[in-house]
Amino acid sequence: MQRKIALACMALSFVFGTVRAGAPMGGLPPWQFQMTPKQVISFTDYGPYQAFSNGDLETYAGLFHGHKENIQFFFRDGKLVRIGIYLYEGRDVKAAADKWAQAYAALSANFGAMALRGLPSGAERSADTIAAAASSAVTAGGKPQMAPLAQPPDKFVFASFRSSRIQEHTFYYVVVYYDPPHR
Repeated sequence: MQRKIALACMALSFVFGTVRAGAPMGGLPPWQFQMTPKQVISFTDYGPYQAFSNGDLETYAGLFHGHKENIQFFFRDGKLVRIGIYLYEGRDVKAAADKWAQAYAALSANFGAMALRGLPSGAERSADTIAAAASSAVTAGGKPQMAPLAQPPDKFVFASFRSSRIQEHTFYYVVVYYDPPHR
């Protein structure tokens, strides 16, 4: 219990220290850009964490829209510079396309109107239409992407749906990325 209180105090001091410095840090709560790997893994409720050979981290217990997801943390010079929310990694293009449509709904709910590359601007934006358009694009070798039309001030948000050939199998990936704001 004391350890949890100490971790909470450390996290709050980090947050309030950031606020006093003036610039919002952004990220995916509880993680913020510029954290060190040690600070990222200090949130043990979201562990266990695994390290990649390059020092980046991941957990399968991060939360995105109330669901546990694979969250990956990318570092440069020992500081968090990108958060990837891996909503789908697998061989079923229909399941991937359905996750793409769910990502669209989640990002729209959080950030408002979305730019959706690969879907004409006047096209219907139902889950079925979005999934079908993305599935067609990715199976033809494309990489559908989307982003909020109005980016939040503390992060740059975008998502990608892509495929990759690995040992004669096609794998599909649906990822939401949070980067520091582009200024």
